[in-house]
Amino acid sequence: MNLKASIVRGLNRHVLPRYRLILKKSANDADALPAPGPMRERLVGNAATALQPWLDAIGGNADAKALIEEFITVFARRPVRDNAGGSGFNGSLCLFAAVRVLSPALIVESGTWKGHSAWLFRQAAPEARIVSFDIEHENLEHREAGIDYRLGDWMDHEVVAGEGVSLAFFDDHISHARRIREAHARGFRLLLADDDLPAEALFVTGLPPAPTAAMLADPAVTAGQILAWRYRGRDFSLTVSPEDVAVRALIAGRHAAPDLSPATYHPRHNGVTVLRLKSRGE
Repeated sequence: MNLKASIVRGLNRHVLPRYRLILKKSANDADALPAPGPMRERLVGNAATALQPWLDAIGGNADAKALIEEFITVFARRPVRDNAGGSGFNGSLCLFAAVRVLSPALIVESGTWKGHSAWLFRQAAPEARIVSFDIEHENLEHREAGIDYRLGDWMDHEVVAGEGVSLAFFDDHISHARRIREAHARGFRLLLADDDLPAEALFVTGLPPAPTAAMLADPAVTAGQILAWRYRGRDFSLTVSPEDVAVRALIAGRHAAPDLSPATYHPRHNGVTVLRLKSRGE
């Protein structure tokens, strides 16, 4: 082991965990793929086979193979080259495909981070109005022309669903139960939920948006239940409230994106889910 690797290991083992931090290699190889040709076609074909049923379930007549080929071209020119802490290849593909299929006139994003997902939404929906919220912009690397970037929680601003298709995307580590309740009250009936982890997988990220949509769909998760997990040497717990469980009544449908890692060989994403909410009185 060289000196640099030894220092990194020491920091990761003995210093950074107390601050819930870790040093990682840059993720700037996120668009690594086989060169164009038969092996690229095989990879795209396998990914399309996995993705097509999800696209059919969320609506539209999209051709998964054509969408993936377009996405590869789009992703290669992304302005945020290293989106560590945000969506990589597989997560970005699911977001791009979902927005293209759903074709929203309004996209509201909670969780701007470096600006990658807002830029990606613009590529998938060139005519959409996009409003992106975050409680701080210290990590924002790219501002795309025509996107409305706002500082603060989305509930601190007046934003409601429009007359056309309105989509809210939550990637902010805030409880999905809370965000579903808020979005429904503001007239949104289509949501994209990131980090949609089941109850047994909350340990894979530092701040899971629990209760997640996956947990709300799980009958084994009940009011009053205490869920506990360990992450990087620290213990965490959550008590599921009756108000959380009541959110189940607002959900008309949940469609979780497939795990594309066996097809693309890129790291698994933590979960992207399309949620359809009930109309008032439904």
